[in-house]
Amino acid sequence: MEMLEHRFFRYFPPEHAKQLAKTAHRVTFPAHRIIFEEDDPSDAIYLVLSGRVEILKHSSGDHYHTLAYASEDDYFGELGVLDGSGRSARTITLTEVTAAVLPRPGFLKVLSRCPWETTMGLFMQVIENLRETNSRYVEELIRKEKITLIGEMANSILHDFRSPVTSIQLALGTITKHSADETTRLACATIERQLRRMGAMVEEVLEFARGETKLERRPAPLRDLFSDLVSINGDLLRNAGIALRVHPTKAVAALDHDRMVRVLQNLLSNAIEAIGSHRKGVVVLSARRRGRRCEITMSDNGPGIPKVIWSTLFQPFTTYGKQRGTGLGLAISKAIVEAHGGEISFESRKGVGTTFRIRLPLPA
Repeated sequence: MEMLEHRFFRYFPPEHAKQLAKTAHRVTFPAHRIIFEEDDPSDAIYLVLSGRVEILKHSSGDHYHTLAYASEDDYFGELGVLDGSGRSARTITLTEVTAAVLPRPGFLKVLSRCPWETTMGLFMQVIENLRETNSRYVEELIRKEKITLIGEMANSILHDFRSPVTSIQLALGTITKHSADETTRLACATIERQLRRMGAMVEEVLEFARGETKLERRPAPLRDLFSDLVSINGDLLRNAGIALRVHPTKAVAALDHDRMVRVLQNLLSNAIEAIGSHRKGVVVLSARRRGRRCEITMSDNGPGIPKVIWSTLFQPFTTYGKQRGTGLGLAISKAIVEAHGGEISFESRKGVGTTFRIRLPLPA
C-alpha cells in the first residue's frame, strides 16, 4: 500500500499528515528478522505497509509470550516513542515486511504543531491498543498454564502406557510367531503400528508443552508419505464414505517422515469430521515443487472453516463445533512444520471447502 494510505495518517490533519510522511522512510525487512529487542531505544514508529510481524514479551530463559501481531495497515512502537521509555517487547518479522519508519524526533516535532484534538485522539487510540494487548497477554498466560498442565498429564499417561503397551507387544510377537495365517499377521502388524502411533502422539503433546520438537530429517519421497497415510486411514475413510484422491508425485523434501505423516493425519482427521455424513466427501492430496520449496496441498469439499476462528486457527485450544478433540492438533502440526523450517497456511470458503498448504525446504 502507499504510505499516505496507512490509517496512522488519518489521525492527523492533511497538512500535518504530509509533513509526517516526509520524515518517514520506507524499509523492507526479510522474513524472520528481529526489528528491535526488548529494552532497545524507542527511536521510531513502524507503519506496516505489507507483510506480518509478531510482537513478543520475554518470560524466562529463551521463552517468549506472543502479545500481538501486526499486518498491513497496523503500526507498532508508538508507546515508547510517546513516553520516551525503552522498547517493552521484541518485534520479529514472520514474512518479508515493508514498513514506513517514522523517526522519533520528526514525529514529535510534527505532533507538537498539531491541534490538541489530534493529540488527544492519538493518545486515546494508543490507550485502546494497550488495553487490547494487555488482554491478549493475559489470555496467552492462561493458555500457557493450560499447556503446562496438559504436558504434566501427558507425562503421566506416557509413564502409565509403557507397561501395558509392552505386554501387548509381547503378546503380538507370540501370536505372530505361532500363526501361519496371513490375515492374523497383517492384523498384528496393524496393532503394532497403531501402538507406536499412540505413543508418538503422547510424546508430541509432551514436547509441545515443553516448547520443543525433535526431528530426524532426511530426504524423503512424498509418495511414501502419502502411501503411509492411505494405509493408516483406509478403514476410517471407507466407514466415513469419503474418497481420498492422491495425485502421483515425484517430489522429495527434507523431513521427519513419521512426524509429517502425523501432520497430514491431523489435517485428514479434521477434514473427515468436518465433512461428516451430510455429503459425498472428497479429500485431494497432492505435492509439487515450487521454487526452492516443496508444497503439499490437502483440499476437502467440506463446509469450510468458520471465519470466527480464522485468526486463531493454529493457536492451542482453538476448536469450533467439534464433538471430540482438545484443540491442539493444528497447533502441534504448525510447530512440527515450523521445526522443519517450513510454513503452513489455509484457504477456506463457506460451503465450498478448505485447502491447507504445507511448504517445506528441498533437500540440500
